[in-house]
Amino acid sequence: MPLSPEGSGSSTPDVAVTDAEREQVVAILRSHCGDGTITLDEFADRVGVAFESTTRTALRTALDGLPLAAPPALTGSGAPVATPVPRRPTTSSVIGIMSGGQAKGRWRPADHVSAFALMGSANVDLRQAELTGSIIDITAVAIMGGVEVVVPEGVPVEVSGLAIMGGKEVKLRDVPVRPGLPLVRVSVFAFWGGVVVRHPRKERGAKSLGMGPVAPDRLQRELRRAEHHRERAERMASDAVDRAWRHAERWLGGPTGSIGEAEAEAAVRSAAPDGTVTLLFTDIEGFTSLTEQLGDLRAQDVLRAHNRIVRDQIAANDGHEIKSLGDSFMLAFAGAGRAIRCAISIQRELAKWSADRPDEAVRVRMGIHTGEAIREADDLFGKTVIVASRITDTGRGGDILVSALTYELTSSSGEFRFGDPRVVELKGITTPQIVRLILWE
Repeated sequence: MPLSPEGSGSSTPDVAVTDAEREQVVAILRSHCGDGTITLDEFADRVGVAFESTTRTALRTALDGLPLAAPPALTGSGAPVATPVPRRPTTSSVIGIMSGGQAKGRWRPADHVSAFALMGSANVDLRQAELTGSIIDITAVAIMGGVEVVVPEGVPVEVSGLAIMGGKEVKLRDVPVRPGLPLVRVSVFAFWGGVVVRHPRKERGAKSLGMGPVAPDRLQRELRRAEHHRERAERMASDAVDRAWRHAERWLGGPTGSIGEAEAEAAVRSAAPDGTVTLLFTDIEGFTSLTEQLGDLRAQDVLRAHNRIVRDQIAANDGHEIKSLGDSFMLAFAGAGRAIRCAISIQRELAKWSADRPDEAVRVRMGIHTGEAIREADDLFGKTVIVASRITDTGRGGDILVSALTYELTSSSGEFRFGDPRVVELKGITTPQIVRLILWE
């Protein structure tokens, strides 16, 4: 039975709507979304109205205000035809390199959109987008930057991919997925950056809550919170720029930066007359569990504080940062005594920092070994490197373990206190090794 046109004056009683009629209305709405008459946000709202309607009169409201060449007939062969609307050109990429890129407002995504941020930001906002297909694929790549994808509520979303020393966040509210809406698939890769897929933020404040004027004390709290977030953002940006410059200098062969080729060469060739070097490895104990406990943002703040302490003591003890990976460091020193002094200084500074922050306390295990190392580009290789790393693995948070050779080189000075010798099995090393604990507390 055809749905009577509005204003026809028909007295025919309203009847229940069928699933086929709902699907026909959704098809009409999809056509209008593709033509740019309505946005994805409005499409989602109107689809919700269509599927919640139980009568034809209610179902017609889902099409209110749309340009039709003829009144809608929800059954039979008279399908409505939308008034032709010129289509916008499609957008297939959103790029932010040391700047911001965005696609928002009224725009038409291609079937596949690439969002790339390098020391910058890229924002993909689908609320006012004009979609034609049933699926939109978004590849989000963030390298020392951030990508944000905003999807209207009710739109089905699938997120996959990984983050390396970065974050992949899905902030979608627990709301029902509405049938008939296009699927948004987001593939993530983040390296020292972050990708966020979220629903639109809800309005906050006195106006949206109907609360009247904001109390002065609450306003002050909000201002302090905003200032805190601003300061943290500045610190994060500063750290990101420093890391980017160090890596850029390494890639371009530049002479500066603590992980540059000249530093590594000095650590090996100028370490001692016979070419030996003392290596110090550090590793945060249980950092994965700490991240799960604190959340990604607070854990990254803790990691940055840890890195600052380590690098301050490297500089104070004439050490060389060969490389850092996540929550660990590989350091080289011209003498065994310098390596032990640096390790003790790091442990003491971390202990003082952790004492003021029991919920964020950091415990680091360290291993020290002396020997010859093979230099290649700006890195060190060989058995000496392996032994130092494996010694670290046998320790616990707060430990500084030294090899037998490092002990023999430093024990006669009387500067350091050592624990009793212990025999340990090192992964990949056939001969058991003797290590000693540095008594630094």
